[in-house]
Amino acid sequence: MAVNIEGTKGNYAHVGNLKSRVSLYDYRKPQIDPVDVAADLLPADLGLVLDVGCGYGRYLKRLRADHPSAAVVGIDAAHGMLAEVDPPIMVADAQAIPYPDGSVDAVLAMHMLYHVPDIAKAVGEFRRVLKPGGTLLVSTNTHDDMAEPYALWARAIRSVLGPDTFIPSAEVANFDSANASAYLGAEFDSVERFEERGLVSVPDPGPLMDYLVSVKSYVDCDDEAFGRILDAAAAELQAHFAAHDVFEFEKALVFYRCK
Repeated sequence: MAVNIEGTKGNYAHVGNLKSRVSLYDYRKPQIDPVDVAADLLPADLGLVLDVGCGYGRYLKRLRADHPSAAVVGIDAAHGMLAEVDPPIMVADAQAIPYPDGSVDAVLAMHMLYHVPDIAKAVGEFRRVLKPGGTLLVSTNTHDDMAEPYALWARAIRSVLGPDTFIPSAEVANFDSANASAYLGAEFDSVERFEERGLVSVPDPGPLMDYLVSVKSYVDCDDEAFGRILDAAAAELQAHFAAHDVFEFEKALVFYRCK
């Protein structure tokens, strides 16, 4: 499946859409902070770290606090995502990282490789810039992640636009637990997998609707049609909450530590 490049560009023009999606996981139990997981998986002795696809800097803040003597650089292809991020930062493509061969101690690629047009090329770039023995840390979703809300959004979108319409969540399948090891193992001798699971229990329709609004740029329709999609989703959620106290689904995170 090809990456929806225009949808991705529009979605990450500012930080609001990503923050809306991340906030949905505030309802996960047990609470699992992926930033904590990432911090624990990295080596203690770091000089230069690249957070590629850093977004609005969640991981950067922690890494800079944990490694005050290290240079922790935030890189993102979307200029708008860096508006709230302290330097050092740069706008750059994961498929062409502007660092010399063998110059970096660690690279992070947190929930971003499924947006990259050529995933293998990006993983090759991570390998190229890393020093011998350096660490690549990657995170993504499990193949069956968030099945219930994805199914609801698919029904709402296709009820308006037709049964063959591209579903925003489908892009994640470009790089998830079903194929990540193959991509990473092609470049790295050691690929360790770590998984964290939790149950998300959302108490009202609001956070779920906010999530759907946040993926508008991926849905090929005008505002009127998208309004009808939102109405369809809201009607289904209203019916759900009339019969249930919460909307529940499993949310898993998969991390790969590569050397």
